[in-house]
Amino acid sequence: MLILGLALVSQNVLAIGQMTQPIIKENVLRGQEVTDILILSNPDSKDEACRLAGEGVIADWASFYKIDDQNLENPITEVLIPAESGLRVFVKFSVPQDAPNGEYTGEVVLYNIPGQGEEVVDDNVSVKITQRIGREVMIGVTDQEIVEFRTSIIPLKYGLAQNEPLKIKAIYDNKGNVSIKPEVQLKVTQFDTGKIVHNAIYPYPENEDAVRVFSSKIFETLIEWQTTGQEKGAYKAEIDVLLNNKVYQQEDFSFSIGAASSVLGASAINFKVIWPVAIAVVLLAVVLLLIKYFNLKGVKKAKV
Repeated sequence: MLILGLALVSQNVLAIGQMTQPIIKENVLRGQEVTDILILSNPDSKDEACRLAGEGVIADWASFYKIDDQNLENPITEVLIPAESGLRVFVKFSVPQDAPNGEYTGEVVLYNIPGQGEEVVDDNVSVKITQRIGREVMIGVTDQEIVEFRTSIIPLKYGLAQNEPLKIKAIYDNKGNVSIKPEVQLKVTQFDTGKIVHNAIYPYPENEDAVRVFSSKIFETLIEWQTTGQEKGAYKAEIDVLLNNKVYQQEDFSFSIGAASSVLGASAINFKVIWPVAIAVVLLAVVLLLIKYFNLKGVKKAKV
């Protein structure tokens, strides 16, 4: 009866939790590291101290880090989840160099720290309930290298003041199983004449870690081109994303320097958009004229 009572009580005192959708990583190279994010929660009215651990075959592969430890340099084993709130934690899986090809399973588990669990008192018997919330993990190990990534190129501004630098943000999304350090080639031409005014390769920043496998990395300003001395007007930027001297992606956009903002707005607009709008305006005008014509004709007939 006591065991049954504790089981029933424990359903009502659950004080910690985590997102339990399975973590699945496929095509991971032996010796590689892959990361994910754990979302932990605490609906209770007091802070909850918890322990993090890996279990199963991948138990020794898992290590945990605070969310602001972007370089994953200081592993942790315990967290304090604020009351009626939650937090995020990095989990890193380091696949051994000698791991054979195949699928490896286990869990990442969130525990109450011993002695901190819920206390249940029944007939002068005090029992500590330790909670355990697991999340399944499956890691597929292979020896085949896969290079696959996508780069988002985002200019911070399209209309620049005279002598204001062109700044470009980049987001690398690495979908492959090898870490990457792409380079970017920027070519700038005058919009009307086609004259090349800048052409240079921007290497991957030396002080930055590579883009890890199955993860994203954001550069708030990857490229900064000084426009000092450039003429006012409209320009076109062409960008090639390179890896090992191979072009993996090409992007382009138009921008303006100085007073050419209005000129660029007129010349750089996609004509595929202009023509349908123009035709619609003409058709509307014709319809209005026909309506007016037939209305006048109807009035004349009525008078007769």
